[in-house]
Amino acid sequence: MHKKIAPANTPLSLAHIIVRRRAKVFLTACLLTLTLAGCASTPPMRTLSTKEPAYASLPNGHNPMNPDQVSSMYVAMASGADENIAREMERKRGHALNILSLSGGGQNGAFGAGFLIGWRESGRRPEFDMVSGVSTGALLATHALLGTPADDAILEQMYTQVTDKDIYEGRSIFGILSSDSLRDTAPLQALIAKYITAETLQRVAAAFDDNRLLLVGTTNVDYGQTWVWNMSLLAKHGELDLYRKVLLASASFPIVFPPVEIDGHLFVDGAARSNVVIVGMAGSERAGPPLYGPGNVYLISNGRFQHPPAALRRALGDVAATTVGVMMDQSMQTALTRSYFGAQVLGYAFKMVAIPDEVQIGNDPLAFDPEQMRAAFDAGRALAQQPEPWLGRPPNTGDIPPWAMEAIDNAM
Repeated sequence: MHKKIAPANTPLSLAHIIVRRRAKVFLTACLLTLTLAGCASTPPMRTLSTKEPAYASLPNGHNPMNPDQVSSMYVAMASGADENIAREMERKRGHALNILSLSGGGQNGAFGAGFLIGWRESGRRPEFDMVSGVSTGALLATHALLGTPADDAILEQMYTQVTDKDIYEGRSIFGILSSDSLRDTAPLQALIAKYITAETLQRVAAAFDDNRLLLVGTTNVDYGQTWVWNMSLLAKHGELDLYRKVLLASASFPIVFPPVEIDGHLFVDGAARSNVVIVGMAGSERAGPPLYGPGNVYLISNGRFQHPPAALRRALGDVAATTVGVMMDQSMQTALTRSYFGAQVLGYAFKMVAIPDEVQIGNDPLAFDPEQMRAAFDAGRALAQQPEPWLGRPPNTGDIPPWAMEAIDNAM
């Protein structure tokens, strides 16, 4: 029997992704890049791609190359430019939706994997009508949508039986001089290929035929945009290589991991701009009332809720690392608030969980330490078996006045 871990109920600050050690990696990378810039040969200039994506849109459903226009992909998915995709899916599915959103968090994606398995074991996990993921959440998303015990077993393998050697390789100092990252993600590419096969795509395509949808967020660094990819459509068209590339791009933390080029566009970790894919915000018009009553937006955050305060040492590394961490915390706070607003606009219940504070997961989400990943996995599994593990509202860390949160509460 797994030890039950109660959800945190204290004021939250959402140190979800970039905690101290990871931020120090980022800082070290920046300093090293500046130091070596004069030693390295200048890479050739790239030409800005203007190719319109066939399988991606902005989060609001508009065309990344022409943000004033609704994406042709979105129009093809919905009844028209004004239709909200959730309402379209309600109509096709014949019931209120169960929507799952999976955040980033590196090795802490083990928490999400454990939670999904414990949720199934509790007998309460629904079949998801829509699943979205960013970064490590993108790597979880395919098998979360498919949702069989065999898929759960794959998630357990992915997050409890790997080490850093299965994710990346280091580079020599000379390799760094001619590269665009500190590490090489060839092992991660192989891991994705192992678990995302042609047969996997056939199953995702079959789910799409049943009007179930899979979305993944990436960051286009050429345009400074979040691109949301319709992975179900990629699967339907048999785009195995591109499907794998999008997953790799979504999980490629900038500077540490190399960016991924798709159709001349350069992509990095989706969490660099938005740590979750926001539901309910696409379409030219506000969504009408739900067709079958309120559904559910479930959000699994693969990080801690609470970042305890501590006196900062006035050293360059500590100041820079903590500052980057605070910046990313705020990014996560904004994404959660927007996601909550999207749920309110849809008229759906918002339910979220994160790693309990007492779980020993270390301070480096890029460590891929088997012991820490097992701790996160077991914590997720135990938490999912609690009678009511969910929080119904994101934390307010002081950026939004109470009256504004009340306005969001009454968005419908």
